[in-house]
Amino acid sequence: MRFNITDNVIVRALNKICDMVCLNVLWLICCIPIITIGASTTALYTIMLKMVKNEEGYIFRGFFKAFKSNFKQSTIIWIILFLLGIVCWIDYRVAGVISGTAGFVLRSIFLLAGFVLLSVIIYVFPLTARYENTIRATIRNALILTVGKFPYTVLMIAVTAGAVIASLWNTATLMFAIPLWFLIGGSLIAWINSYILRRVFLVFEDNENGTDNDSTEEKE
Repeated sequence: MRFNITDNVIVRALNKICDMVCLNVLWLICCIPIITIGASTTALYTIMLKMVKNEEGYIFRGFFKAFKSNFKQSTIIWIILFLLGIVCWIDYRVAGVISGTAGFVLRSIFLLAGFVLLSVIIYVFPLTARYENTIRATIRNALILTVGKFPYTVLMIAVTAGAVIASLWNTATLMFAIPLWFLIGGSLIAWINSYILRRVFLVFEDNENGTDNDSTEEKE
């Protein structure tokens, strides 16, 4: 009897890993045009937020359904954040050539802006995946969560940025990381973040019946 229970746990774990590999491949393929990164990431989180609750259903069907239904909003959000990222990076590089206190202050400001932008990116696509809302309200909620759930924000940035930095640490780590990123890297990070986001999103579920200027409606 114990063997059967253990065997079932192993089978479920292997099925979960297989689903994550499939999702990672789908996510990467749908990110290839670059402009579709937002829609692809939203679709990934649509499945992952359900997967951490064991409610994922059909992986392929669910992914492409979410990709299609969220395509316009996610793409607009992605373009806005991508352009802001370019501006922030250029400003930081320009500030780097300014010597003295002024240069240090400007670099610090743009570094902080980059941190906020990365935080918004981490939140905004899961928010789009889980809740029906306007683009403006979704970005606003991402900003609020960045500050209001700061410990979780730092944790998710550590998971996301840490994985990227570790991969690029040197040639050996890069050669080891590249196959992992193609196989399961993106979906694994989304899976870890989704566990954290379950706790973060309680703020919306607790205030579900409250009165807000911008309503946040949970998707099915």
